[in-house]
Amino acid sequence: MHLPTTITVEVWLLVLLLLPASSSAHDVNKSPVVCDAEQRIFCPPATSCCPTFKSRREPDVVVGYSCLMGWSSRFPRGPCCPHYEDEIISKKLDVSSWRGGTGCGNGYECGVSSIGTPNCVVNSTAHPTDYDGKQIKNKYDSMPRYRACKSFAKDGVEVFGLPIPLSAALSYKSSSSLTNADELTGHYMGQLAYYSSMGRSIADNRVNSDIKTAIIGVHGSGRDAGTYLCALTSLMVDASKERSFLRGQRRNLNPKDVLVVAPWFMAPVDDSPLPSSSLPYLQWDAQYPIFHTWRYGAESISDVNHNNVTISSFGAMDVLLESLCDRKRFPRLRRVVLVGHSAGGQFVHRWALSSNSWCFGGGQFAHRWAPKSDLPNVRIVVANPRSFTYLDDRRYFAVADQISSLEADRRSLAEDEGTLTPFHDYELRTPWAAEENECNGFNKYEWGLDPDEEVPAPYVINNVQKLIEHGDNSELFCRYASRDVVYLTGQRDIEILSAENRYKGLHGDRFQGPSRRERSERFFASLQTRGKELEFCGRVGGEDTQVHDRNIVKDVAHDHALMFSSPEGILAMFG
Repeated sequence: MHLPTTITVEVWLLVLLLLPASSSAHDVNKSPVVCDAEQRIFCPPATSCCPTFKSRREPDVVVGYSCLMGWSSRFPRGPCCPHYEDEIISKKLDVSSWRGGTGCGNGYECGVSSIGTPNCVVNSTAHPTDYDGKQIKNKYDSMPRYRACKSFAKDGVEVFGLPIPLSAALSYKSSSSLTNADELTGHYMGQLAYYSSMGRSIADNRVNSDIKTAIIGVHGSGRDAGTYLCALTSLMVDASKERSFLRGQRRNLNPKDVLVVAPWFMAPVDDSPLPSSSLPYLQWDAQYPIFHTWRYGAESISDVNHNNVTISSFGAMDVLLESLCDRKRFPRLRRVVLVGHSAGGQFVHRWALSSNSWCFGGGQFAHRWAPKSDLPNVRIVVANPRSFTYLDDRRYFAVADQISSLEADRRSLAEDEGTLTPFHDYELRTPWAAEENECNGFNKYEWGLDPDEEVPAPYVINNVQKLIEHGDNSELFCRYASRDVVYLTGQRDIEILSAENRYKGLHGDRFQGPSRRERSERFFASLQTRGKELEFCGRVGGEDTQVHDRNIVKDVAHDHALMFSSPEGILAMFG
C-alpha cells in the first residue's frame, strides 16, 4: 500500500541536508523518530527516516522508509541516498527479508567509486557542524555508505525491561544479608532496559522455537542503544550469505531466525521512559568515579526502595545471556554473538575475561572448559576499544631510544593494511622502575588486574582472583583463550589518544599504544606470546595455532555502523 506522501527526491534530500544542522534536539535517548504517524512507521532514536520511492519515473510516491544512522549519535546524520522499490524487485531481491536503503555521513554525498561501487564522496561545498555548531572536519575524500535498517512499527522501537533477580546481584559478593537461597527465589531488584527486534521475547516465559541466532549489541559511550539495534538488523541480508561459524554447519543464516537485542545501560542523565512494571530500570553512574562506569563492570546505582542492592553491569549481562541459554524458552538457539564497539568493545572484552556464566561454551582449546553439547556457541566481537585489560604486568616498550617514527603522516597510516607497531623494535616486558614511576597505575583495573580502590569492581576482582594463584595467571589466561573472541579494528582508527587521566597526572593507559588500532595489535600480540609460553593451553594446532582472531576493517575509522556492516565485520560475527 502506498503511503500518502508526495515529495520529490530532490526536495527530500534538501530537507535531509538542512534539517540536522538546524536541529537543536540532539539528546540521543529520545522517543522514536516518527516517519509517518498515520501509517505508524518509526525509526529508533538518533536515526533519520529515509524514503523508499516507487520508481525513478514516480519520484513523488513514497512506498516505505528505512532508518539511517551515523558514525556517532552526537553528530547530525548525513543525506539518504535515493532508493527505489522497482529496482529492488528487478534485481530479484527477497523483499520479505528486505534490502534497505543507504546513506552517507554528514558532509558527504552519495557517489560511485571508479569501479562502480556505491560510496560516499566528500561534499566540498558543505560546511558540516555538530549539534553545538562546531565545524566537522572530514578527513577522507571517500567513505563506505551506511546501510539503513528497515523501519519499525511503534512497538518495534519500544524500550523493554529484563527483570534482574536478587540472586544474580549477590552471587559474586563475599557477604550479604540475604544468604538463604530460598529468600531470593522470585525476588527482583530492577530491570535491564533493552531494545529488541522481536519485542519482549527475552523477558517473558513464552517458547521461542524459531530463533536460532541471537545477537547482543552493546552500545558505546553515547548510550545510543537504538542505533545498535538498527545497525545490527540492517546487515542481516548480507550476513545470510556468509557461512556459519559453527563447525560443520554450512547452512546460510536466515534473517527470520535471528533475534537482535540491544541492552541500554542507562545513566541518571538519560531521558528514560517509564518502566513497564513496578521494577525500576537499572542505572549506572555516567561520570563517577570515571566516565561510563558500566563499561568496566561497575555496580549499579542503589535504589532505597529495593534493598539498596546493586549489581555489576557484567552481572546484568550474565542474566541476559543465561536467559537466552534457557532451553525451555529458546530450544533451538545455536549461537549467541555479543558485539560491542568503542566503550561497548571495552565492555564485551572485560566481561568475556571475567564472567563465570554457566552459558559459556565453544572454546577453541582442549581442556576443562570444553563446550557442553547442549549450549549455544557464544562468540564475542571486540570492536575498536580504547583500552584493554592485560592479564599480566607486561607491556610493549621500545628496545632502543631511537626507532622509526610512526607519527610523520597519520593519514598515510590510515591506508596501511599492515601492522603499525614495529615489533622488531619492541619487546614485551614489565616496566623498569623509572617507567613505572611515570605511570604507576598502568596495571590497575581497568588496564590490568590489580585491584583499584578508586575504581571498585567487585564482580571482576572476585571472579578473576578465583583463577589466579600466587600471581600465576595461567588458569585465567587459558579460560579467556578458550573463549571464542574476535577483535575488529578500523583501518583508519589511528587518532592519537590523550591518555586517560585519573591518577593525578599519571596516565594508566599510556603504555598500551598511541591509537586504538595500535593498542589492538599490541594486546593481540601479547596474547600470542603468553599462549606460546603456556603451549597454547594444550591445544594441538601446529605453527598456525593462535589465541583468538583479529581482523582489520578496510576504509573505516571509529564508526560502529560501518564496522558492523563491513565484510570483515560480518565475517567476525558469522564467519
